[in-house]
Amino acid sequence: MAATTCMDTWTFDILRQTGWDLWVAVCVAAALVLASYALFTRPWRRPRGWVSLAMIAVGVIGTSLVVALPPLHTPRVGLVWTFVLLCLLSTTFYLNLTTLLGPGRTALLLTIRIAALALLVMMFFEPVLRFISKPRPQRPILFLIDTSGSMSFPDVPNGPTRLQSAWQTLRPQLPRIREHFVPRFFTFSTDLAELKNPEELNTLAADGPATDIAGAISKAMAAVTRDDAAIVLISDGIDNTSPNVAAAAAAWPRPVHTLRVGSEQTEPAMLANVAVENVEAPDDFIVDHESKLKATIRSSALANRVIEVKMARLDDAGRPTGQITTQKLVLQPVAEGQTVELAYKPTSVGVQRLAVWIDPIAGERSTVDNRQEFQGLALDPRIKVLYIEGRVRPEYRELNRALSRDANIEVASLLRIQQDRFAVSGTVDGERLQGMPASMEQWRKFDVVILGDLDASFLSAPQQSAIEQFVLGGGGLLMIGGQNSFGPGSYKDTPVEKALPVFVGDLSAAQEKTQFVPRLTAEGAMHPAMEGLAAWFGTEDTPPERELPPLRGNVVVPRARSGAQVLLVHKDRPGPDGKPQIVLAVQLYGKGRSAAFTADTTYLWYLPLRGMGQDSPYNRFWGQLVRWLAGEDVRSRQRGAGIEGLLNKSLYQLGESVRVRAMVRDQRGDATAFAQVSLVLNRTGSRDQQQIPLRRVETRNGLYEAILPSPDKGDYTVELVATKDGDTLGKAQLKFTVIPPAEEMLKIAANPKLLAQLSQATQGFHYDLAELPRLLEELIRTGTAIAARQEEVPLSNIIRAVPALLGAAPRWPVRYDLPMQGMLVVVLLATEWLLRRRWQLP
Repeated sequence: MAATTCMDTWTFDILRQTGWDLWVAVCVAAALVLASYALFTRPWRRPRGWVSLAMIAVGVIGTSLVVALPPLHTPRVGLVWTFVLLCLLSTTFYLNLTTLLGPGRTALLLTIRIAALALLVMMFFEPVLRFISKPRPQRPILFLIDTSGSMSFPDVPNGPTRLQSAWQTLRPQLPRIREHFVPRFFTFSTDLAELKNPEELNTLAADGPATDIAGAISKAMAAVTRDDAAIVLISDGIDNTSPNVAAAAAAWPRPVHTLRVGSEQTEPAMLANVAVENVEAPDDFIVDHESKLKATIRSSALANRVIEVKMARLDDAGRPTGQITTQKLVLQPVAEGQTVELAYKPTSVGVQRLAVWIDPIAGERSTVDNRQEFQGLALDPRIKVLYIEGRVRPEYRELNRALSRDANIEVASLLRIQQDRFAVSGTVDGERLQGMPASMEQWRKFDVVILGDLDASFLSAPQQSAIEQFVLGGGGLLMIGGQNSFGPGSYKDTPVEKALPVFVGDLSAAQEKTQFVPRLTAEGAMHPAMEGLAAWFGTEDTPPERELPPLRGNVVVPRARSGAQVLLVHKDRPGPDGKPQIVLAVQLYGKGRSAAFTADTTYLWYLPLRGMGQDSPYNRFWGQLVRWLAGEDVRSRQRGAGIEGLLNKSLYQLGESVRVRAMVRDQRGDATAFAQVSLVLNRTGSRDQQQIPLRRVETRNGLYEAILPSPDKGDYTVELVATKDGDTLGKAQLKFTVIPPAEEMLKIAANPKLLAQLSQATQGFHYDLAELPRLLEELIRTGTAIAARQEEVPLSNIIRAVPALLGAAPRWPVRYDLPMQGMLVVVLLATEWLLRRRWQLP
């Protein structure tokens, strides 16, 4: 299968060198050689010696800036500057030979030298280019667009016709369609015709004399041979040719997915009626935060009547409870309905069952549509984290990014860039952080404070005392290892040390350099912050089952405090107390929690395993530790194990799909993404049952969902059940009703019932035109996944890199790369030496 390359997702990484590594020593040595050369040769005395002097000055001054400025301590800067500096050094030496060799020979020798330096620098830094490649799609998808005369009707005065609406909805989805399918586009009225490209829809006229849906679909079925081909019908459903479309659908071998175009125009102007047609609400609410809901009110024959639109939370019996929100509305017969905005602020976590209603009006044709019930999930606010870091380092970069990617965490950071100056980034409750908190009120805006490689001298005595009081009052504190944290950072006998679960040690405390993978203690294996990590860390008695890159050392702390829990240790290295060195310890301090993590190179875990997403050990370790520090496990555990079911509303029109969601907690009360959740769908008066699994929602831990495509009219009961490791976590029951479209009572234009029947008969999906993105999502999800693959091109071997970038990656083992590159360097340097000997140079 051919593959396409998405170069807009490429990354350039350096494997061997870090922000402050051996390359700095190389640059310093080269700068010293340049300075010494200037002192001994005095180039300013020679003709055109100013050129050499200028290059020496550039090399020495540039190296000084790179060493002095922390923002320049990055591997990429190191690669560029190391190469430039070595080139300056070689050029300076070779300029002295111009009078002996002439410009041509000097340029040849210098070119060979620079080529060798380029290869050496690549070997030294080992840069790699990573990018994403995707296989080309193979699954056909056929769009059948109705161009009969009824599609020329605009549903809104002066608005687009139905055919124009179809094109306007389809056009922005074309890139996504082509990414996942091989599309073909057809138009039909009494016959089927294929378009050369979909843009022709923009110029076509909807003037077909009749509509033959059954004939068009039958011909489309014959045009494809693959069993997984998808057929999508875009129509208003008015078939005036086929005698029985539903009966014909039973013989079709593939699903037909339908998109309804056009208004049903359910209410004639002479009948009085008012209806709560729809309520737009967010899927999730935030406790103690106000959310805006929009209710669409449609009315007829009640112009200028003043009504009250009401909203309230419902109890288990369906009765309003608590405060009733009321909004006045002057009714007008607007085709698209009138919008009323209502405010809602939940006070507790969990499922919120709400209703919007209008009290019955005398003379209304029907009151069944005066009320709309719906549900949402109220969640705790996002965890607010303040990360204070003392210098630019890989640990800060990857950890800050990981916290920012977590949908449940809001992170703000303070990065020291010069002396006591800090760069500020991130937000608190949506507002930009202004600087280091200056009062207890500002500290208490956060749930967790992380101290990175920051010397205690950069925190004033009042700030350190405020941090201790912040933890005592219920906050979370984490200190991460580094050259200037714990004892080496002068935290001994400070208020910050009092809040930590370890004694930090003296200013001269050792920095352990031995590489290692942390091991879980017996307490660590049972701790919620370490859940699911035993396979990666192992325990003190058992090795890990899966491989993690080793960390590059840790700060040695004397011992843990009484009452603290040691979760991770450096198993093979004893600490001052004779026990294995502490890597991670935690404790409860007052109403809050604190943790000490003495290592600082967990960024090494990120790149090799980032394909696992939020389930990678790196994301899991930091995400669970921050949540524990914020007390999220306690807040969840107070609610116990169980399942909470959600429906976005209780009353559906025939043809609408129903989304069922469930929030699941495990035996400890924690939201879990590892449960098995399913539902059984029962229809009143029918013995048939449908059992449907719910899939995990990636963006919200513990949330699952399933789509019920276009249930038939009737009353339904949904029985939800969640299990984990063979144990039942809980059960829940939901109810909803599907009512027939208004066409069964009055003549209307569009016919969604017929389209829903076609989809149901062929096991397809049925949506409104505006829900085309959701239909595509369903088809993508139920089809064969087109997995993106990460490609890696090592640039440390020019022989491998060039053909790999051209799409023909060599197949020899990677271990041969450096020897091959080394041989090229030897050949270049030997060539340079032979030419120098031939031209009688030393």
